[in-house]
Amino acid sequence: MLKSRVKWLLPSTLVTLVFLSSCTSTPSKFAGASSQAASSTKPAAAADDLQAAMDKLQTAIENPPAPFHASFKKSDSDGFSYQCEADISGDGITGQQTDVSPATHIGTDTFPASTRTRDLNGVPYKSPQWQTAYGGIVMAYLNGHIRDAQEGVKFIGDEQTGGYDARRYDFDLTGVDATIKRAMSLGNHLGMRQTKDYNVKGSAWIAKNDGRMVKFQFENIMTFNDGTSSTTHYEGAVTKK
Repeated sequence: MLKSRVKWLLPSTLVTLVFLSSCTSTPSKFAGASSQAASSTKPAAAADDLQAAMDKLQTAIENPPAPFHASFKKSDSDGFSYQCEADISGDGITGQQTDVSPATHIGTDTFPASTRTRDLNGVPYKSPQWQTAYGGIVMAYLNGHIRDAQEGVKFIGDEQTGGYDARRYDFDLTGVDATIKRAMSLGNHLGMRQTKDYNVKGSAWIAKNDGRMVKFQFENIMTFNDGTSSTTHYEGAVTKK
């Protein structure tokens, strides 16, 4: 129950953290893949770097090469969800954020389910209002540990999405050696519930021209030794304007 209450307060805390750190973030080195590849069993070593592609999307939000629209969603198995529609350009970030919280019980107190919608007015560019909008997007939607999925990635084929020519990858850590599932050992070392299994499963679309993540949908799934589980779903899409 305390965990749920903490999540209800999470968005404002995340914005503060990002405001302090966003100016120092740098994208990872991009590992390109041949656009001629066609095998669905393309080895992970030859695939695009998923985290590098997500970092390039973050860089595009921070310094837009051209105007674009972004749609993001995040939902947890405990009922919390967040959704963002944003127009991003050199003028700033404008749009709308919607947060949904389930009914929460803490001791004798009951907090009813609620839906909060607010406007994103991140203008002018690089203003405090922009920092708030930018930080909320990055920490809420782009921080899903997609790097952990790299060991299970498979190239599916070339597709178009949002006006971009892209390479599609599917990924699934089922059957991957547990020693490379970093989040499992992290949770155990921090004294959290002992992790029985961890999976990152979904798909990613990476633009051919600049290696930017232009679409993603995946789930982080934690299964614990006590029989409980926790799932966080992430999705996002970028559309040219």
